[in-house]
Amino acid sequence: MKTATEIANRPKARLHREVVARLRDSGSIEGAKKTWDRLRLNARLWKRLVTYGLASPERQSQLTAVAFPGRNLAEVDAALEAGNNLRGLHDLACGRSSLATDSSGHYKQGVKGLKIVRV
Repeated sequence: MKTATEIANRPKARLHREVVARLRDSGSIEGAKKTWDRLRLNARLWKRLVTYGLASPERQSQLTAVAFPGRNLAEVDAALEAGNNLRGLHDLACGRSSLATDSSGHYKQGVKGLKIVRV
């Protein structure tokens, strides 16, 4: 079983964090749309996005929703840092799920990041 650090340092998880940070630097959802156009001009980064399947419009909208979540900002950030997959992050950002906690209020570690509970 992989440790939490190994899960968080996977290349795809690092790419999610990098792209979300760039989108948040844009300041708004409208700015994020312009940021996607600028990301296409960065050939090296765009090639990584294509390799990991993040270049499609559907994935772009999911990453934008993760960057600017409607709910659960703290949970989205915790799951993003833990290396959760994009589907789980998007569900957290939309409010369709939440993170599982133990009796002391700490997030539970799952097999591939933090444990997500569907609502």
